[in-house]
Amino acid sequence: MSTKSGSGYQSQSKAEQLQWRRAKVVEIRARGMSQIEIARQLQVSDSSISSDMQYLREQAKENIKEYVTQHLPEQYQVCLSALDSVLKNAFVIMTKSEDNREKLQVMELFKDTHLVNLELLSNATTIDNALHYIRSKQHQQRKSPAGTHLDSTNDSDSAIAGLRKQQVLAYQSLCFALWPGFA
Repeated sequence: MSTKSGSGYQSQSKAEQLQWRRAKVVEIRARGMSQIEIARQLQVSDSSISSDMQYLREQAKENIKEYVTQHLPEQYQVCLSALDSVLKNAFVIMTKSEDNREKLQVMELFKDTHLVNLELLSNATTIDNALHYIRSKQHQQRKSPAGTHLDSTNDSDSAIAGLRKQQVLAYQSLCFALWPGFA
């Protein structure tokens, strides 16, 4: 195959070229360039970049779905376990310390950790409901005839975005509880 100077194509299979181009699309898009600008820079058609962007969006959705259904529950358990550890250690410090300032600080950490724990446990129901919703929409989508797709992509995306926001808030709360200077 021919080499396009400056664009990075070398003797590669079509699949390798496509993979390389999609990686470049992500890289260039991250710099804030539009699809048209990316097409010009990579010297390919606008429709090729549009197809690449669609493929990359679908791939990102799948990655998010996998993260939410497989990795998030594990991280949730790890977070709860870490909070329990903080509570145990804070209680030990609180009962053994002679310094009243230190006791007050640990009592505040103890209280804040309980609040974060309560928030996470409260969010567990929300997360569980959202995961159930996503799974039911996926099940409905699989059951529907090939030509009739349910409009669940946007609903699923919204649910995933909501979960992601809740997860970020939960981790921020945990960080604030564990490290009061975290900002």
